[in-house]
Amino acid sequence: MNATQPHIAPPERTLATLGTTHPRTVAAFEAMDASKQLEAIIALDERWSALEMGHTTADLHSQVETLPRCDGEWDLIYAGGGLGLIHALVMQRHGYRVLVFDRDRVGRAHREWNISDTELQALVDLGIFAADELHHIVAHRHERGVVRFHNAAISVPPAELWMAGVLDVSLDAAELLRRVRVKFEAAGGTVLDHRTLRSVRAAPGAVAVEVTDTEGTTQWLRARLLLDALGATSPLAIQRHRGRPFAGVCPTVGSVISGLERGSQPGQHDSSVGDILISVADAQRGQQFIWEGFAGRDDQLTVYLFYYDRIGPAYGVHSLLDLFEDYFALLPTYKRPGNHFQHHKPVYGFIPARHTERRNTAPLLRGVLPVGDAAAQQSPLTFTGFGSHVRNLARTTSLLSYALRWELLEPHWLQHISAYQSNVALHWVFSRFMHPWQEPNTVNQLQNVFARVLNELGTPVAERFFKDQMRWSDYGRIVNHTLRVYQPIISTALTVLGPRDTLRWIVDYGRFTQSAMAAAVGRRLGTWGWHGLERIVERIHPGWSLVLRSRYT
Repeated sequence: MNATQPHIAPPERTLATLGTTHPRTVAAFEAMDASKQLEAIIALDERWSALEMGHTTADLHSQVETLPRCDGEWDLIYAGGGLGLIHALVMQRHGYRVLVFDRDRVGRAHREWNISDTELQALVDLGIFAADELHHIVAHRHERGVVRFHNAAISVPPAELWMAGVLDVSLDAAELLRRVRVKFEAAGGTVLDHRTLRSVRAAPGAVAVEVTDTEGTTQWLRARLLLDALGATSPLAIQRHRGRPFAGVCPTVGSVISGLERGSQPGQHDSSVGDILISVADAQRGQQFIWEGFAGRDDQLTVYLFYYDRIGPAYGVHSLLDLFEDYFALLPTYKRPGNHFQHHKPVYGFIPARHTERRNTAPLLRGVLPVGDAAAQQSPLTFTGFGSHVRNLARTTSLLSYALRWELLEPHWLQHISAYQSNVALHWVFSRFMHPWQEPNTVNQLQNVFARVLNELGTPVAERFFKDQMRWSDYGRIVNHTLRVYQPIISTALTVLGPRDTLRWIVDYGRFTQSAMAAAVGRRLGTWGWHGLERIVERIHPGWSLVLRSRYT
């Protein structure tokens, strides 16, 4: 896809026409018995195309004085049964009445996940899983991971980045969510499968949620608060951010495969190594394709192909179907098939990102709190929405419980309940250098420089960067060392970012500095001192205490 191609609506596609236009995709999906998912991808492409072209659906959310009569009442209702189900389980165990609904089956996984052990431990610390349960949800552990960018046409020394403990745990997402659902229902939670969100009416102190089942029957459900866990393209998130488009997108496709050629050479499957970011060629069709691969159970490997791009009138409309056709054609350039090679199931999605320079870039809708990807707080570089959600789960659930206890349910209070991290929000600038800007080798050249910088700064800095734990001092060292080893970085940055985004980066760095200073004050106070301050402020005004608590990480 050419980066300068103007917005043009993609041609209408059906299963009947795809056999001609996307033959590899159709053949692979038929072999996986995944025709229904292919239909879902056609529909997803159409919805995403409409979003990019500014064609949004009618508003689902409205404010009213009185709510309609409802079929039941809960404290919390979650729209979306993926990441939202994990959050809902914690809140149910806090003693609240919780309902979760989804347009599919609640607890069905649409992607595979990999995280680090520190994030996995968060699920144990919260009591979601016992330590002796983890072997049921951990599909594989890698000894180390690698970041490697193609170096055939670069003019700088090549460099690879090897790390242990970074995205090294492959999860069985289906088994994880299945177990969470069982625990949620055992704790008294309510589940509604195959319910589609139709509208939300918000009144002071409560919301009414309209859903329909597969037969078109309507239900009205009442709650103190609706949790929007429908993902980054949630209609509620789109309504909330109207006039503030996505800053970028990462179209992602792939499959779970087996039967690859085994070995430790590039192109072979080595189950002890996780491929964090890999490129095997320079830019193709105007995009820098990047691969990710992590082993699962037995001989299986989950593979993703993706690229980073911006969104706007000067950029093409993005298509998962087109990327799938590239994926099936290019997969042998990344991993060589063996004699018993097989695709098992597809994985896919659009992963959009917003420029989240502050805790909330758009006012919340009354009675609605976004969680997970709907909150747009995932890293715009690594897009680790699952890791961000789990890493901040204890904080977001405890803040929500506090807000419910003190009836702090107005948008100006709820906006302080999020997984926002100022160090992660700053990652958007790195993602901009993942899209070709001049010659086809520009991304690979700069990423080899970046790998060298992280190698020379030491493994701890690299690990913190890829685990979204980057410190203020780390950022300064990365920038300064890059200036030292690659003088053209200044002119490159001005070319890629332009004056407007260069200024935006400077402002964001200033906010990151403020957050670092506040964190330093918090460390001087210590845990007991900070919590003591929270209690003192609570006596004055619980809302101010909520704000203070939200700053403690």
